[in-house]
Amino acid sequence: MNGRSEGFASGTFKWLLVVLLAALPMVMASAFPAEATTAVSAITVAVTPDTVLVGDRIHCTIGVRHSVDDVVALEGIDSLSVLPFELINRKQSSALVMPGTRQERFVFELANFGSGRQPIPPFTVVLRNSDGKVINREVCKPSSAVFVRALTDSTMRELRPIKPPLKPLIPLFLVLPLVLGVFGIAGIVLLLLFLLKRSVRTSAEKVDPGQVAQRKLRKLGSRLSAGMPPPECYEELSNIMRTFLEKHYRIRALEAVTQEIERDLKKLGVAGFESIMNLLAQADLVKFADSRPDAEESRQSLRKAEEVIRSARIPNTSEE
Repeated sequence: MNGRSEGFASGTFKWLLVVLLAALPMVMASAFPAEATTAVSAITVAVTPDTVLVGDRIHCTIGVRHSVDDVVALEGIDSLSVLPFELINRKQSSALVMPGTRQERFVFELANFGSGRQPIPPFTVVLRNSDGKVINREVCKPSSAVFVRALTDSTMRELRPIKPPLKPLIPLFLVLPLVLGVFGIAGIVLLLLFLLKRSVRTSAEKVDPGQVAQRKLRKLGSRLSAGMPPPECYEELSNIMRTFLEKHYRIRALEAVTQEIERDLKKLGVAGFESIMNLLAQADLVKFADSRPDAEESRQSLRKAEEVIRSARIPNTSEE
């Protein structure tokens, strides 16, 4: 009887011991609740772009999920430990993803000066409590990598000759309309100039030099009556007569001397030859021989010039 009691007591003790050992972790977890939440929930690493040239920049984004009561920091991403990368810039942001859990986002801008496949360097996630005490460290070795291409062919051992620039190929169906358009515009411009010159010449031929000369003589007479000196009147009278002779008889009279005009008029057999030469000779006397005619003599010379011009128009009209 006593042996059974001792065996029962021994079995009960063993059973209690097993139960206590199984419940010990639960008791420890309930006794230290803060230390049970110090582990990092998840760490993600993303790199863009995954293929670059030497010296190009990449963006490495690291995401860390943790408890809202902890503070996260990264160690190992700096300009000394990320060779052949070089840290250019870094940004950090935080967001609440679910009750009790926060997402920390670290964005690093890196420049790469290596070549070939370059893995992202390892880093350490550090957790601190509200008092700033480090409660956890977790080393992360990302599997992400960047392939860096060289700027030149690594097999090239000598400088290659510079190729001349390629001439642009312009299709013929584009050049032909342009050339035809240029020639067409040039032809239209030349035609317009020809028509304009012809119209100007025609209008000039229609002007009667006799009418122009008579109109000038009448104006000269009005100026003489208004007090114009007779010597000036004779000078303008000579210019009017020379202009009329050159345009009417087609001779050189404006720049010719009186003897040359006389020779040309004799060849043409001009009617009123003597009157014309008398007027020109009188004007030469006033201009070169210091002759001093009065106003009445000047008026008579103007009337004789008008008669000469009127008489010269009659045979010219009959010939036309």
